Amino acid sequence: MSINISIKRDDIETSLKDQHKVQYIPATIRGDGPAKVKQYFDSYTEQLEDKTFVNALRGYPLRGKQFDLPDGYSGVILQETQKPLSSDDDRKFTFGGAFKQFTYWNYDKTPSRNDPLVKALDWIKVSEVLHEPLDADCIKEGNVKKE
Repeated sequence: MSINISIKRDDIETSLKDQHKVQYIPATIRGDGPAKVKQYFDSYTEQLEDKTFVNALRGYPLRGKQFDLPDGYSGVILQETQKPLSSDDDRKFTFGGAFKQFTYWNYDKTPSRNDPLVKALDWIKVSEVLHEPLDADCIKEGNVKKE
């Protein structure tokens, strides 16, 4: 099985101008039709003084927080238009949109640094520091071991 992703850089840059509103909600919704998110979800979202959000989904309380992706990074939305018939079939994803920020929701607790998704965003920063090239002055000063 192979996974094919079709994205063009121009599509991402154009889509970022639209500022898509992305919500990461801890729920599985078995459906792929249109949803009136603005009418039935956004209109009930309240922002608290600590810049977090509260809402509910199917009677379950939600607490959310808005996150920005690190500079130089963009998130993309991929859509699979046709499900494969078996696990051995190739899969094809097409570009559905791009975003720079998203709202992350938890059930009845405010998102924190202990959530796996937030840790993944922190790891981007850590990996950049680990892979940053060393300058000659740092090596001369003996701050780095040569192997």
